[in-house]
Amino acid sequence: MMIVYTLQTLLPLALVLWMALLPPRNLAAFWLLCSAATLLILVAGLRGVWVFPPWWIPYLMALTLVVAVTWRLIRAPARPVLPTSRVGYLPVAVLIAITGYFSVQSWAAISARQIPEGQAIDLGWPLTPGLYLVANGGASPAINAHAALIDPSHPLHAGFGGSGYGVDLIAVNRWGFRTAGIQPSEPSAYAIFGTPVLAPCAGEVVVAKGDRPDMPVPMVDDGYPAGNHVLLRCAGIDILLGHFRQGSVRVATGDSVVSGQQIGEVGNSGETGEPHLHIHAQLPGTPERPFSGTPVPIRFQGRFLVRNDIVDMTLPPQPSSPER
Repeated sequence: MMIVYTLQTLLPLALVLWMALLPPRNLAAFWLLCSAATLLILVAGLRGVWVFPPWWIPYLMALTLVVAVTWRLIRAPARPVLPTSRVGYLPVAVLIAITGYFSVQSWAAISARQIPEGQAIDLGWPLTPGLYLVANGGASPAINAHAALIDPSHPLHAGFGGSGYGVDLIAVNRWGFRTAGIQPSEPSAYAIFGTPVLAPCAGEVVVAKGDRPDMPVPMVDDGYPAGNHVLLRCAGIDILLGHFRQGSVRVATGDSVVSGQQIGEVGNSGETGEPHLHIHAQLPGTPERPFSGTPVPIRFQGRFLVRNDIVDMTLPPQPSSPER
């Protein structure tokens, strides 16, 4: 993940610095550079995993780009429209390629922010009051790693396709940081660790598991994808909440729960890179493969959450009955 964190920050910054320090001498390249930098910042903001640096960095880069472009327009002498030499067409060609590529990437990310047509379920908020960042969420792999499992050709589709519209939530402070440092190994160092998990709907507990260990970051518990988890059946839809803290699960298979009831605490069990709450909805799977059902999109209080959304739950969550 450190490579991802580095590239999503340095690549847009490189284009901003190009504009600020050594802008093109012709208008074609100048505006192509402006377009390329804008699209790269947009793609980074939509598709990047902004757990570090914090989620507001793309906004800061966009503001810096506006300042750089404005400064260069004010200070720049008159520029020719096109390059004055053959060599000058090389950066133009490079910038056309960059602009085209990131136009496609940004459209893919924007399209994935729309809730899929058809069946969806409305759920109550599954965590206690706080400020939360969506690390995964959306309708395609462009902004949701779980969505890759919707594809029948994916090797894990048969067993875990139900998580295709899954949402991963982390807690952040008012400055956007989810922990001190970049990636400490101790799970308790993360803001979300130990946060109470609430039943997002009224229903029956289909599966409850709570004895798996919390793993040091970034180690994973191979073979136990959901770790400690609770699978609820609400109005004919299965709701999985996963990666609970060891020993925190408060319900057992066969129990009935009401919306807003505490069922566990966020931990770092299972195949997870760091502490977070995973939640997804699906049609019921099979007893042998409980996470294999057809995935169902989720709305929280009418909102389809996607990567890098901020959810400010400063008031206690309201109980919600699932509606399809």
